[in-house]
Amino acid sequence: MILLLNAVLCLLPTAFVLALIIRKRKEQREICLAPINELSRRPAGESLRIRLEHLEEKLTDDTLGLLLFPLMLILFLAIRHPIDELSLILLFTLSVGSSAFFGIRIYKLARSRANYKLGFEGERFVGEVLCRLITHGFEIYHDVPFDGFNIDHVLVGPRGVFIVETKTRRKPVDKSGGKKYHVTYDGKFLQWPWGADRFGIDQAKNNAKTLSAWLSSATGEIVSASPILTLPGWMVERKAPTNGIYILNPKEINGVCSSQPPKLQESQIKRICHQLDQKCRIEIIH
Repeated sequence: MILLLNAVLCLLPTAFVLALIIRKRKEQREICLAPINELSRRPAGESLRIRLEHLEEKLTDDTLGLLLFPLMLILFLAIRHPIDELSLILLFTLSVGSSAFFGIRIYKLARSRANYKLGFEGERFVGEVLCRLITHGFEIYHDVPFDGFNIDHVLVGPRGVFIVETKTRRKPVDKSGGKKYHVTYDGKFLQWPWGADRFGIDQAKNNAKTLSAWLSSATGEIVSASPILTLPGWMVERKAPTNGIYILNPKEINGVCSSQPPKLQESQIKRICHQLDQKCRIEIIH
């Protein structure tokens, strides 16, 4: 009983400090306001950033669970006297079970976080590359939200409307330590060093159709968006016509978009951008 009382007394200062921090934060929010509470355009990779934040919170909770559960068992052992063999076996089983439970969760969360972080960094990289298109009269929108999904990047300019779907994949390393970084598009499939698939192709085409239908309805005129699938860090070899989609390294996007013939008038661009400006507003949470 004395050990339990001592443990409670040791935790009281920590609880006091946490309560004080929460109170001070609340008082600060009540006496002042941030000068900016909204962004007119979402940053690149915003949806992935939010997912990463949620994953970090879950990882923190599970890590605390992994560490605190054994400490609770140790405290129980310190309080309970005497300890019989059956109790020790039960406590050891509980410790193994909790370690396995939280360990598996932490491993899965860490793997998901690594994948989301890779995707986030890819979208940020592509967003920086796309900034060069501003000199060619393009407006650039990132992370355009729709029901249940988002479009990574949307380009609007005199040369037309383009959606850019970013797919960031790790490069395999061969036995000699060299990185295999070539991917070939044969008009239907992407030929990777490990095999062929249509990773991102159908998604980019569907996103272009969705954006075209939405903009056509919102502006009252037919708007057609062209899909681009970009693969950061990969050298893309094309052995077939575009077949309705551009498969590009990010550094090729500037040349492809700026070389297209003029398609949109300035008045059309303004109407399209007005709709996207409304859709891409984001509230800043302080």
